[in-house]
Amino acid sequence: MVTSAPELARLTLNVAMVHHDGANNAGGQLVYGGHTIGLAMLQVTRALPNLVTILSWHSCDHLGPVREGDTLRSSVELERRVPLAAQGVLLHLRSRVRAEREGSTLDVLDWRFVGIMA
Repeated sequence: MVTSAPELARLTLNVAMVHHDGANNAGGQLVYGGHTIGLAMLQVTRALPNLVTILSWHSCDHLGPVREGDTLRSSVELERRVPLAAQGVLLHLRSRVRAEREGSTLDVLDWRFVGIMA
């Protein structure tokens, strides 16, 4: 569940009023996009505990708003696997994130990236 949205926006120096003034946001407190990506990354590292780091991004599309109180669920797809000469492997991954809110589900993030796995 997404919590502490205004606090994380402040920590990342995001000063956009839309992330700090929940009273003026129809539908609830809007969450900073980096918060959504961070939660998606957390879910990827839980699924792939040997993931060392994310090397690059192919794309990152925010498909819909995330609000404080949403429950985020993601699916991770392996698009390509490239073995490295010495050891390890490059993984081209896709994370699709959906927000559950008030009985409905909404696509909110489509993120393609490359990670290195030990």
